[in-house]
Amino acid sequence: MPEEPDAPLTIALAEYEHLREASRAIDDQTTARFTFFLTVATAATAVSAGLVTTGTPAGAVRPTVLAGLGVLVLLLGSAVFARQVELNARGRRYAVAATVLRTYLARRAPDLAPYLMMPTLDDPGPFAPEPFRRHWLRDLVGQAGTIGLINSVVVAVAAGAGLAAVAPGWLAVVAAVAALAGSVAVHLAVVRRRVAQSARLVGEVLARRADLHLDVDPVHEPFARK
Repeated sequence: MPEEPDAPLTIALAEYEHLREASRAIDDQTTARFTFFLTVATAATAVSAGLVTTGTPAGAVRPTVLAGLGVLVLLLGSAVFARQVELNARGRRYAVAATVLRTYLARRAPDLAPYLMMPTLDDPGPFAPEPFRRHWLRDLVGQAGTIGLINSVVVAVAAGAGLAAVAPGWLAVVAAVAALAGSVAVHLAVVRRRVAQSARLVGEVLARRADLHLDVDPVHEPFARK
């Protein structure tokens, strides 16, 4: 007599496969957008450097071209930055969902639990990713943070160049540094605020799932992404 199919296990494995594919799609999208932005920014920088060093075109055309390139990079950078932040938040949700399913599988087969290297709700595992609450420098050097840095450099150059036309050089430098620091702080605040929102959402969702029997603070679970 054939054994009856294990419906809960079948559903869990199908859902886990779906989450794996969704996470892969998120990674592909974030990498593609990051690479595209870096390509555009690098090309704009090369063109700008060529215009500055060769002195062509002459007159008022060159500043206009440089300003146009700067605006293009900044607009594109702002759009890609916002999209990266949102995709990273979505990826964190997928990571949490996959971890919950791994917890279910580990609890079904306790003998298998020691061999699971990735985290579960009962065991963070040896290869757990970074927690939600992490040092600000890690957010700054991620993909979204790097885009924010490039945006900030463009803002600083624009502020310095604009002020240099009507004020002493030292004042233009001070303004550029201040604009750089302020823009970096704004971009970093956006990233960290989104991560904090994700952490609160994860904590609220897991706290409502009484069947999970959590003995830890879900906000500290290692579900963060780049």
